[in-house]
Amino acid sequence: MSNSSSNSRSGGMGVADEVVQVASPQGLSLVVTCDLDFERAERVAEALARCDRGPVTLDLTRCQFIDSTGIGVLVDTLRTYQDRGIEVRAVRVRPSVFEVLEIVGAVDVFGRNLFAIEDGTIGRP
Repeated sequence: MSNSSSNSRSGGMGVADEVVQVASPQGLSLVVTCDLDFERAERVAEALARCDRGPVTLDLTRCQFIDSTGIGVLVDTLRTYQDRGIEVRAVRVRPSVFEVLEIVGAVDVFGRNLFAIEDGTIGRP
């Protein structure tokens, strides 16, 4: 099994190692530093759920793979942010990840403007 520590949270917002927060004048950037898969989904979900202000830029540059558990985390997170009135945008989405999100209908549900593919073909942040 993995040696990942469940004690990867620190003080303040307490984000997991899988999500790095970067504050800027434009808002909060949450960088997902891993694939969104079954093994990491719970830790990523916990870290993303701690965000309570926006606008939020969800940077998926390092996410090369997403499985059904990861899709659930991403969809739940986007829906929660929107329900809270937090403006959110997913940027630097790898084409392979975007294709999966498109196939399962997440792109249609949230709108193409929410996603910016890594090469910039959908939009710019």
